[in-house]
Amino acid sequence: MKKTFLLTLPLFLYAAQNSIDQKLNILELEVQNLKKQVAQDALYLDEYEVLFEKVEKKSILDKLNLAPELLLRLDKLHYKNNYIEGEDTLVYNPDATPTSLQRRDEFTKDFDPATSVRFRLNMNMQIENLKFYGRMLYMNSSQSNQRLCILSRDIKTGTPGSAFDVDRAYIDYRINNNLSYPLTLSFGILPTTDGTPMQYSQNQKRHSMFPALVFDMNTYGVIATQKLFTSTYARVILAKPYTLRPNFYPYQCNRENIDNADITGLYVDTKFNFLGKGLLSFGVNVLNNLKAHPYLGPDVTSSDAHNLGTMATFGAGVDIEHFISSKLIAFIHTALSNPHPNGQVDDYKIVSYDGDTGLTADGSVGFTEADYATGEMLQKNGYALYVGTKYTLTPKLNIGAEYNYGSKYWFSATQGAEDMFNKLATRGSAFELYSLWQFHKYLNAKFSYLNIKETYTGSGWHFGEPAKKDATQEIYSFSLEARF
Repeated sequence: MKKTFLLTLPLFLYAAQNSIDQKLNILELEVQNLKKQVAQDALYLDEYEVLFEKVEKKSILDKLNLAPELLLRLDKLHYKNNYIEGEDTLVYNPDATPTSLQRRDEFTKDFDPATSVRFRLNMNMQIENLKFYGRMLYMNSSQSNQRLCILSRDIKTGTPGSAFDVDRAYIDYRINNNLSYPLTLSFGILPTTDGTPMQYSQNQKRHSMFPALVFDMNTYGVIATQKLFTSTYARVILAKPYTLRPNFYPYQCNRENIDNADITGLYVDTKFNFLGKGLLSFGVNVLNNLKAHPYLGPDVTSSDAHNLGTMATFGAGVDIEHFISSKLIAFIHTALSNPHPNGQVDDYKIVSYDGDTGLTADGSVGFTEADYATGEMLQKNGYALYVGTKYTLTPKLNIGAEYNYGSKYWFSATQGAEDMFNKLATRGSAFELYSLWQFHKYLNAKFSYLNIKETYTGSGWHFGEPAKKDATQEIYSFSLEARF
């Protein structure tokens, strides 16, 4: 038995070894196949990740909405300056020749018809409780040496120009999205120009969260909006102002270029249904460390401006649509400007003047011999009133009228005003009549007549002692605008 076992043992060992080798081969083959499968799956996973990324990007781009606007405008202007208290400075005659001079307070000019074109591309996107808004802007005008800036020594000579910029790009983030009264945080290049009630004369929705008479500026920073009740909102703003390039404001100069300021503001608005569909708004805007210089092109640069102090503006307004169940829109806004000077002085008075040429003798900065061109920030409060109405004659035809008045010391924070003539900054009165015709759902035409009566110098300025003035601007304009 023992011999038989010893004789057969090698056979059993051989068979066992063959079985183990076969199993190892099978196992090794399975391992190799598994490795190939893992490698293939990894390749597929990379392809899936690329595909998912493309789908995700396309999904986001599909959510980006684009809305173009195109405005073509024609203006015919007449300017007459009868009197400025203390003004003895000579300027070029309308033909702009150095040998043809006249007093600055006896200046009359009929402007050639001027054209301008404006293109805006609006963008918006929403992903859950996050929204994006943006607006690109292009402007071109035929105006050059015929601008209204008669305070400039050479009446702002130049060639027709164009400009391109992004004037809005901000994010709205609704923090507590599931609550009935959420808090929304907005940050970026903010929607702080062309506010209520300017939208009525443009036949569109308001573009700013703030009243135009109080606060109409280009800004970047942060806005916190808290919904208080069903239709009541409170807004706090912390921002920095800036001014778009001069070619965006081709027809006038009664504004200042902001070089520095810190903006803080608190606003509240609420909707109501008394007498119609109404909006009540009120608030305060503060420009601290305000540094700005007159909008006078090559004659004045930012290095000439100084920090003159703080300007606070308080305002309130009521807008009512469908007034007493009619087709009438009516609004009334008022504001108070409250300056706090720090004793610093801006001086744009000519210190070395050549009466034969109407120019500074040594090339120094300055544009007048009168005292209103120098001084501290305004010393007294100013006030303004802005009223208007609009009536729908037919579904396609509207007519409207607007009036605004600014006192001797009125200052309006309107450095970003989209209104070409910046009428809300006027120290005096402005009256406008207009009609709007809707050719198509996306195409409007507008004809308007604007009369601006200046009774004090320094409209749009924050410094100097205003002097009595008697000047009139008359503007006839026609425009075609397509909005999609």
